[in-house]
Amino acid sequence: MSSVLPLDFYKRDTKKVAKELLGKILVHVTPKGERVSGRIVETEAYLGIEDRACHSFGDRKSARTQPLYMVGGHSYVFLIYGMHFCFNVVTREQGVPEAVLIRALEPLEGIEVMRKRRPKAKRDVDLTSGPGKLCSALAIDKKSDALILNEGQLFIEDAPKLKPSRIIASPRVGVDYAGEAALWPLRFSEKDNVFVSKPTPLRAK
Repeated sequence: MSSVLPLDFYKRDTKKVAKELLGKILVHVTPKGERVSGRIVETEAYLGIEDRACHSFGDRKSARTQPLYMVGGHSYVFLIYGMHFCFNVVTREQGVPEAVLIRALEPLEGIEVMRKRRPKAKRDVDLTSGPGKLCSALAIDKKSDALILNEGQLFIEDAPKLKPSRIIASPRVGVDYAGEAALWPLRFSEKDNVFVSKPTPLRAK
């Protein structure tokens, strides 16, 4: 029987959480009770007030970033380009605004539902191979923001950890504006998984 990750899982070092989320199962249950889920295959760590790529860099507080300051185990959902949602898991203790972006999933359950939600996806490999894609496929939007992830219809289930040799570390995607932080190897992906959003250099961590 599957088990939902406890909140203590998230109240730890953000890079460690980002790596250990690989292989875990993100689930969103539909109003009709159907599970739509995917195995996490790509993440990015965002390290708060010292990280120029993070929304909370410089301790910037706003209505948008308020969930980042919650205790680890809450969701943080934001919109990019006015059209795509991104799903993040808040980490660390309350008041430390760090998070992990879920960048890609390998579809597991509810694939027909995903296809209906993403009719432009020509192949199943395109259903959840990116942060905006997976949010569309799992119907994650602003209503999913600031939710506690160990109860309700949106949660992450435990699954075996990936071996270190299966994890690739590389710079994060789309943060060229972040200066030195743009080069930090805080993107983690499963080696050779076709659902990873973009090619990664072969550098195991």
